[in-house]
Amino acid sequence: MCIRDRFWKKNREWENCKMKIKNKRKENSANRKGLTFLLALLCVLMLLSAVAGAVYLRMERRGMASFAEKQEAVPEQMQREEEASVSVNEARTAQDNVIGEGLEAGRISYQGRIYAYKSDVLTFLCMGIDRKGEVKASANPFKGGQADALFLVVLDPKDKRSSVIGINRDTMTEISTFDRNGLYAGKETAQLALAHAYGDGLEKSCENTVEAVSKLFYGLPVHGYCALNMSAISLLNDAVGGVDVVIPESGAGIMKDWKTGEQVHLDGKHAYTFIQYRDMALPRSAQARLERQKLYLDAFIRQAKTAMKKDMTLPVKLYAQIAPYMVTDISADEAVYLAGEALGYRFGAQDIYTLQGHVEMGEKFEEFYQDDEALYELILQVFYEQLEDGRD
Repeated sequence: MCIRDRFWKKNREWENCKMKIKNKRKENSANRKGLTFLLALLCVLMLLSAVAGAVYLRMERRGMASFAEKQEAVPEQMQREEEASVSVNEARTAQDNVIGEGLEAGRISYQGRIYAYKSDVLTFLCMGIDRKGEVKASANPFKGGQADALFLVVLDPKDKRSSVIGINRDTMTEISTFDRNGLYAGKETAQLALAHAYGDGLEKSCENTVEAVSKLFYGLPVHGYCALNMSAISLLNDAVGGVDVVIPESGAGIMKDWKTGEQVHLDGKHAYTFIQYRDMALPRSAQARLERQKLYLDAFIRQAKTAMKKDMTLPVKLYAQIAPYMVTDISADEAVYLAGEALGYRFGAQDIYTLQGHVEMGEKFEEFYQDDEALYELILQVFYEQLEDGRD
């Protein structure tokens, strides 16, 4: 091979080598750009997550501050009836026998022991209204919808414990009534569920029910309320992935395959049936339904806590989803705070209570009369703490 041919061969090899180096540089550059893009995207996602987290934390802090302002003093009726007419009936005399003399506000004497009200507890009234679809104002002041389900939800930050008190809808207690023009018409003793029916089906109905429940519980402060039309039950149920319950005797046969003692997974439609169904031809049907509602509530809360651990933004999503079916004075900030608090609290079937009492048949409908002394002791158990020798 002549010198010229060897030269051109070397030149071609050199050009090929330069081309390979150039291509390699392009490949590395593309890889670096791809890596840079992924890092940038990761940073953006991290930033968005941080912003979302910051928003969540701000909502939580605002909610906590809001409730700090709402916390009231003490249920003074536990110490002293303000008026004789406040009593549900003249037989409510247990209070007169347990009041201590000279005790400061928030403290009472009962059976030789001193108790102090837990002023940092938060208490909420949850109502299930016998209405379907989105909430609407009622033009008729007598048809605001009855509260078929009534629960007091109590958060105790000191003991890190949640409690729920189920209240029979037929509890005979004092409620405020209104005339056809919506004007106050006085007090009467009637089923508690009717307190919501007197009103606009919105805030006025809820406030009337809160007032009646507070008086029933000796002036207990209620820090917020939430009333849900029954249609929201299906949405809530499915949002947490459905709920597993063991069918009680009162639930057997409601659906063809529901048998006593068997566990079933409730989807939204069946959850609604499980907690709403009531055979009014059977005695104590309201009490039997309340027992099913307790079972469901226990299972739902456990499932909701599991779902929240997977998605801490779930409360905000749920709040937005059920808003059209809900009337509440609890803000989104407060809801976020409550959800975060409740997640770390102890809660089990032993923390669900119901009022003791007996059922009588009225002129048309059942009437539930609570045991006054048992109610008083339940309030002491949940909302008070016993002091040693009357000291903190």
